[in-house]
Amino acid sequence: MNLLQKSIACLALALSASTLAADTLVFKNGDRLTGSLVSQENGVITFSSPVLGTLQVAEADAEVQTPENVSEEVAGPTMPSEGTQMADAAGAPETVESGETETAAAEQQAEDWDARIAEWKEAFQSVIPEGWHGKFTVGYTYTNSNSRKTAFVTKFNAKLDDDIHHYGIRGFYEFGDTVNANGVKSVDTDKYGGGFNYKWDFEEDWFFTSDTSYLKDQVRDIEDQATETLGVGYRIINDEDMKLNITGGMSGQYNNVVGENQKWFYYVTAGNEFEYHFNKYFRVEQNAYIRMDPSDTNNYQYNFYLGGVVKLTEWIEASLSYNANYDNIVGPGTKKLEENIIFALGVPF
Repeated sequence: MNLLQKSIACLALALSASTLAADTLVFKNGDRLTGSLVSQENGVITFSSPVLGTLQVAEADAEVQTPENVSEEVAGPTMPSEGTQMADAAGAPETVESGETETAAAEQQAEDWDARIAEWKEAFQSVIPEGWHGKFTVGYTYTNSNSRKTAFVTKFNAKLDDDIHHYGIRGFYEFGDTVNANGVKSVDTDKYGGGFNYKWDFEEDWFFTSDTSYLKDQVRDIEDQATETLGVGYRIINDEDMKLNITGGMSGQYNNVVGENQKWFYYVTAGNEFEYHFNKYFRVEQNAYIRMDPSDTNNYQYNFYLGGVVKLTEWIEASLSYNANYDNIVGPGTKKLEENIIFALGVPF
């Protein structure tokens, strides 16, 4: 036997001895992996393989056999090839990473928050009479009239619809600081009002309308203003994404205004309502009316409103709007035009 043959024989004996003395990692499916046990604690086996390197396996998925605890040969499958060992190791269970734990916790927290919001929404909807829908709004308004006013405003509107009858109610309340033309800040002033509207569809696109409203405005010295309007309307556009109505009729109005003796006024009226949905998240709303006394054309009123509404979540909307109101029936020294810029958050129901 030459030197090369002797070296090969020694190497084979050494490998055989190391194999016999090696530890064995036995998986539940019967696959085996030879190597050496590094540690076994806290439910995790750390095992070193000459082929695959260091592995970590849960104790529930495998066990380690050492030469000390194997006294006799155990019948079983032969040792798998290196390729089989690598494939088995690739599919072997691993311990959960800390990042996965944090992700699971975040997902659970999001689910809990969604469930809480759903409970709040259900409780909110439970106080609304069946069939009614509308919106509650809270916002901030800047008013420019005979004085400047910054105020908080709360509004609500609600509708009840069936095939030919449509009912609506509305209301608002403003309070805030007022600064007159000389820059003097006055005491807090209030503005509030509301109304009721009814529409009856007597044809597919034609409808009869009745609107009753009330207003009290301390800034413009309007103690009481009550208006009743009767008219006929026509739906020019009545699509899902766009709606346009026009109306015309007569109005009777009671005015209790500081410095004015005349209380009753009668007007010819005309108006429109427009709504366009760009998509499910954004829409534009616009409406206007004008009232004029046919016996004295100097007595007239008009209102113009334009607003954009963004849907932030399923039940929260944000809006930015402009409103101009001109009333020639106000007291002496009072500016007839009032302009408002309003930012608000609304909760549809």
